[in-house]
Amino acid sequence: MVMTARVDGTELEVSRLWARRPHVSVRGQELPKDGQGRYELRDRRGVRRVEASFDWREFGPRLRVGEHDLLLGRPIPLWVRVGYLVLLVLGIGFGGALGGLLAGGSAVASAALLRREDRPGSIVFLAALLPFAAVVLYLGLATLLAR
Repeated sequence: MVMTARVDGTELEVSRLWARRPHVSVRGQELPKDGQGRYELRDRRGVRRVEASFDWREFGPRLRVGEHDLLLGRPIPLWVRVGYLVLLVLGIGFGGALGGLLAGGSAVASAALLRREDRPGSIVFLAALLPFAAVVLYLGLATLLAR
């Protein structure tokens, strides 16, 4: 999935959002990196560092270009983000490591679907279905492991 952000007239494309090192490019060309491997945007304003990170409060990728801080994709309503946090707490509290892993994975995947620019009803339904599928998967795995 590729997300875009416009900074001072330059459209940045960010792919591999959930990877440790997301890929940042302009018009298909990867941005140059400094000696430490960090992306740099060179334009008429000079050289600015570009960093991509995951914002846990917003459940989404964030792009920082110099002084600009941008959330990529559509914003997710507060009540949905609170629901994801409750899902994570319950998953870790009741399900231990396996429950936390499944809850975290389903919350992040669901948030990624909801951040898409094109968000038809089928995508919203799938995003709502993912946490329930994680619960069913947890119950099935816990039952198998208990034998």
